[in-house]
Amino acid sequence: MATSTATKPKTATASTSATTATVTKTGNTVTGRFTLKNLPTFDAAETRKPLLAVVGVADLAIEQVKDVPALYAAEAKRVQARLADVPAQVKALPSQVEKANKKATDLYAQLTVRGERLVTSIRRQPSTQAAIAEGKEAVRKAEASANAAKRTVKASEKAVEQAAEKLG
Repeated sequence: MATSTATKPKTATASTSATTATVTKTGNTVTGRFTLKNLPTFDAAETRKPLLAVVGVADLAIEQVKDVPALYAAEAKRVQARLADVPAQVKALPSQVEKANKKATDLYAQLTVRGERLVTSIRRQPSTQAAIAEGKEAVRKAEASANAAKRTVKASEKAVEQAAEKLG
């Protein structure tokens, strides 16, 4: 004989100043009830404000777009006036290029003179002259050492040849 055991429902309740929650479990079924107290009220007119703001933005955009043809016409006139000056600007271009070339050539010449003065000034400084003299002395000593080494190698070759003749 099958026996059925009825499970006793279990209930839990939690409350705050604004809410009450009751949860009941019976077997595998869970039910809940939530109660909100003191809900805030709202004005329906306030909920329309964002929509009305969007409509206002669209109206402002349309109003400003109406001015575009007039702005375009004014800009077209300015462009036409500038295009009228193009032939004169093209005629003046060779002389402008010539002036720029002369200016660049003059600047190059000035920089060359300036560089030459600086190099001459540096060469005349006592520290530069001393460094050049030391360099020349080092070269002279290196050449003397190289010549001495060559003489030593020749003398060694001669000594080896003489020793080889004695042996043989």
